[in-house]
Amino acid sequence: MNYFRRLTGSAMALMTMAALSVGAFAADYSFETGGGTEYYPATSYADIYGAAYNYGGPNLVDYQIPELPYGSFSTTQIGVMEKVNLPGLQQSIATSPSGNYGISDGIPAETVFPVKPSVPAYTSVDGMERRDGSIGTLKIPTLGINMRVWEGETGTSMRKGLGHYSSTSGWDGNVGVCGHNRGAKYTIGSIKNLEIGDTITYSTVYGTRTYTVILVKTISDSDWSYLQATADNRITLTTCLADRPEKRICVQAVQITQ
Repeated sequence: MNYFRRLTGSAMALMTMAALSVGAFAADYSFETGGGTEYYPATSYADIYGAAYNYGGPNLVDYQIPELPYGSFSTTQIGVMEKVNLPGLQQSIATSPSGNYGISDGIPAETVFPVKPSVPAYTSVDGMERRDGSIGTLKIPTLGINMRVWEGETGTSMRKGLGHYSSTSGWDGNVGVCGHNRGAKYTIGSIKNLEIGDTITYSTVYGTRTYTVILVKTISDSDWSYLQATADNRITLTTCLADRPEKRICVQAVQITQ
């Protein structure tokens, strides 16, 4: 019995010492709180838009529609940005008889804004020959020029008047005409004296057009860029430059439209 009491007393003493040692270790630590925690600002609808959300009615957020890059397709009726039918984007919003929205093929007419491409115009001279064999008559009132135009930029054509560049259009688009500068019966060397805004008329079996001068320029005799086809109606005149065989005078005029 005495042995049991001694054993119990020893156990109680050990337990008391263990409890005191935990308290001593705990006393060595101190816990302090830092400054106030920073939180992100509130993100409620009222804080962002300055008014409470109107359930069942219109809200400011309803009108904030992001812009779409040109050619991008929108899946909402508002914000459709297509101006032309782009490959791979041939879809549009449609409604079913029940009023539900969905995707359908083809852009409806009310949302299409087609852009007409600029296609160079061209009229063949076939069928333009008049009774005397010429294809047109060119007049420049300010210079007193009134000459017939013959097909082909050849000496034969220019002995009878002016020659038509066979590579250019006969009527619609860019009509190219050439003539001698001097030393011949028919000359147009004076076109170098034309001014911007002067008028030129050209008549063919298709009618008469009046053009206004937009360019009077000295170019290289190897520069054919001004004879390229155009989408608008214009006339281009060229002639040699006196004592400068490597140069040409170029005049361009565009049709005056009502």
